[in-house]
Amino acid sequence: MFYWIIFIAGFILSLGLTFLVRKYAVSHKIALAIPRERDVHTKPIPRLGGVAIFGAFWLVVGVLLIFYPDKLIFVNNKIGGIDENLCGLFIASAIWLIIGIIDDVRGLPAWVKLVVQFICGAVIVAFGIKIWWLSNPAGGLNIILNYWTYLLVPLWIVLIMNVTNWLDGVDGLSSSISLITLLILFFLSIDPAINQNATAMLCIILAGCILGFLPANWNPAKIFLGDTGSGFLGLMLGTFAIISGAKLATAALVMGIPILDTLIVIIGRLSKKKSIFAADKTHLHHRFLDAGFNPKQTVIILSMISLTFGLLALKLQTQGKMTAFLWLLAIMGILLVGLSFLKKRKGAKNEGR
Repeated sequence: MFYWIIFIAGFILSLGLTFLVRKYAVSHKIALAIPRERDVHTKPIPRLGGVAIFGAFWLVVGVLLIFYPDKLIFVNNKIGGIDENLCGLFIASAIWLIIGIIDDVRGLPAWVKLVVQFICGAVIVAFGIKIWWLSNPAGGLNIILNYWTYLLVPLWIVLIMNVTNWLDGVDGLSSSISLITLLILFFLSIDPAINQNATAMLCIILAGCILGFLPANWNPAKIFLGDTGSGFLGLMLGTFAIISGAKLATAALVMGIPILDTLIVIIGRLSKKKSIFAADKTHLHHRFLDAGFNPKQTVIILSMISLTFGLLALKLQTQGKMTAFLWLLAIMGILLVGLSFLKKRKGAKNEGR
């Protein structure tokens, strides 16, 4: 019951704040996304949706800390009476909020954002959120990371922050995939074998906040996440996957297609001697659109794939997840070939008219 209360609280707050942020951005003509050649939208749309989600999330967490502080305990160490892990999460997200707003309003070079993403990852690990070990995919003893965690955690955080950012190319896509991932991590966290109720609280609050934002972000979008929102969601997802019992494999399965898409795009750009941050239309969601799918169909198909692998991840053990990853690779290959075929077929039909 308590989970439902904080879920609804996040939903209502986000719904209201999204309306206020959009109204403010439109009336003051700030942070408006002007349509570009690679964009789906055709008119200026405000891109400060992340501010609403950030505000709603931390408001609910703040109320919990006041009235139910015992429900948000991750470690024994405290800073000013607040859990050390939670302090680190707030500081890292606040840093990104500032940079994200500046980028959404004025624009920042890609390298600046990348540096700040690593800083956010460093803050997370500095405040005790670490990956102590990884399950051995071959079976046997777990892989102990020791000091490698100080490298792995920031790299993981940066990867997921960029995945959620690059997903935000079709209305509602990044929000929908993030929502599914949070719900999977929530159910994982309340599993008696994991028993991470504090993590479950954060997951369900943020899920409610995204659901409150999603109606305004669904195609045709009235407001975008912006770098503020996509980066914030990536930071949260990456961190929650760690504090829910280092379940990186679960999060990686849910977000498997977007992660693979990110890696393929990076390799493609490097092979063409282009910057990995150079804007183009080679992402998977662009391929769906080029093949004739509309934005809503694209979001639904990719969300269903994420949900399917998320549900599998809840049931599978380490070796089963490795098999699922192989299936994920196969599905990615089928998508790329199939979408390429549909694009050529669509082009041939257009030429024949």
